[in-house]
Amino acid sequence: MYNLIIIGSGAAGIACAHQAKKLGLSAVLIDEDKDSFGGTCLNRGCIPTKLFLNSAKLNKSWKDTYLLKKAVVNKIKTQSLQFLQKQGLEVLWGKVSFLDKNSLKVGSETIVGKYIVVASGSLPKLIIDDPKVISADALFKQREIPEKVLIVGGGYIGIEIASLLNSFGSNVSLVERENSILPFFNPYLANRLRIILQRKGIKIETDKSYQDCKLDEYDLIISAVGRKPNTESLELANAGIDYDSKGWIKTNEHLATNIDNIYACGDVTGKKLLAYVGEYQAKICIPNIKEGNHLKENYSNIPECVFSQPSLARIGILEDQAKAQGLKYRVIQSNFLKFSSSYVYGDTDGFIQIVVSEDDTIIGAGVISTLAAELISTLTLCVRKHLKLSDLKEMLLIHPSLSEILSLIASQA
Repeated sequence: MYNLIIIGSGAAGIACAHQAKKLGLSAVLIDEDKDSFGGTCLNRGCIPTKLFLNSAKLNKSWKDTYLLKKAVVNKIKTQSLQFLQKQGLEVLWGKVSFLDKNSLKVGSETIVGKYIVVASGSLPKLIIDDPKVISADALFKQREIPEKVLIVGGGYIGIEIASLLNSFGSNVSLVERENSILPFFNPYLANRLRIILQRKGIKIETDKSYQDCKLDEYDLIISAVGRKPNTESLELANAGIDYDSKGWIKTNEHLATNIDNIYACGDVTGKKLLAYVGEYQAKICIPNIKEGNHLKENYSNIPECVFSQPSLARIGILEDQAKAQGLKYRVIQSNFLKFSSSYVYGDTDGFIQIVVSEDDTIIGAGVISTLAAELISTLTLCVRKHLKLSDLKEMLLIHPSLSEILSLIASQA
């Protein structure tokens, strides 16, 4: 019997394996096959998307980037897998399903574990029945770039893919059934980004369904309408595991399911479908298994970024949320045009919004920038450590750099 069985070798599953070895738990990591190792993020999501976006900035061709992607993904995958195996982790390949709360069928074998973590991830939804439709995940299997593309869905994935294909020269149209893109983002910042993307040539239509489009006009249609839990083949009912109406596994604040020895981690919980959140959950989940349920999840002040060109990132409480919560606050905001570094690094579309409480504590921020993901990291530190605007103002940052804009804006507030 294993101390711990981990189902899924994506970001969450790999992080669980690292935590297990760190805490001295004998563990086995299981996935369907070796190609699945690394999960969506490494194989079809975070890494390929950002690699292609960066290649577009460097004026590399789609074909060259496709070949580079395969090499990069394989290198990362090989290094990660070899490291885990050298640490003594056992890895099994095979289709997995529950037999009961402690037993799993893996291929033709049966294995038993004292504790089990389900980290099987998520899959893209496909709602359009048309031979030209693919998921965003499948885009990076395309050896050639399509000329005319329709993207259905204006959330994180849709916006990133639209920006990526536009950068490589495709004629891109995007439809979103809500009345704005990024419907769960700050509406002011989302609309500002929309204007920038439209100026770059992306046709964006909101309050519109794919059913209102003539699909035969497009070379390729990309579905980016959300994801679903990857649990269909797991036979969760055999273990008695509860899940919600959409199939996401229900967990409490300790990431435990309703079954006392089974936990869930990563996308499959349906909480925040981000690789680094899955890794964060692993740091809660595995110590709770080892030492009892003493750690609780906390999703406040987690930074998020839409990797379009430019990118849009946020942390903490933004103006619409502060207003809705009845907080006393003020907003410091500015475009980047007044700062010389924006011209040096070609970031003249840049914009920043910082929200401070009545005592000038930084409680949130949003950034549009070519380096939004980097800039928001500094502001994340400010929010999580409850720093004040004066602390940001006193930072001595390198000139010329985009980072210095943060302290300059604070100084001008």
